[in-house]
Amino acid sequence: MTGNTAPNRRKAPKQPRARESRERILTAAAQLFAERGIADTSTNRIAAHAGMSIGSLYRYFADKDEIVGVLRDRLLAELEERFAETVRAGMTLSTRESVAASLHAIVDVVSAREGLVRALSAAAAVPGFGLLGLERRLLVLTRAYLLHRLGPCPEDELDAKALVMVTTGLAAALRITLGPAATADRELVITETATMIGGWLEPSAR
Repeated sequence: MTGNTAPNRRKAPKQPRARESRERILTAAAQLFAERGIADTSTNRIAAHAGMSIGSLYRYFADKDEIVGVLRDRLLAELEERFAETVRAGMTLSTRESVAASLHAIVDVVSAREGLVRALSAAAAVPGFGLLGLERRLLVLTRAYLLHRLGPCPEDELDAKALVMVTTGLAAALRITLGPAATADRELVITETATMIGGWLEPSAR
């Protein structure tokens, strides 16, 4: 599955009734993808679950890939927004507290959409349902946080620290919600990860 790129997507409707119909399709698709997986969910099934004809569905989306793309982008945007909020709030917290808050934000979003996240990840051409794009955006936010926390420092050092923080934190958050560590005590894993990153970073802080 390649998915449609954003520039090729149909524009979201402006009329309230049309917007409501489009949202019904997306809600129905998200539910079915979580229950059945993306490969086993057809546009006919999505339309029926949304209570409309297949012709009505195609007024808003060209195909299933476009629906998948919209749901994926919404999920990634929500993750980025929540992460950005915690980064801004974390400017006045200790490193450990800031990292823990960021991990909680990611875990909360993924947990609330667990079925959809699993479906998107399983169907992605590259495992991770678009996490590379998300990582790039989180790196920018983390780099800004580190610049505030550490003050001026070499660019390569700043980039390396941001990369370690994002990849370590994101991996931990996804593992405790989706991976083999999902049965572990989430609060304990978050605390231990935040303590590890904080202990590594704080000696460098000004």
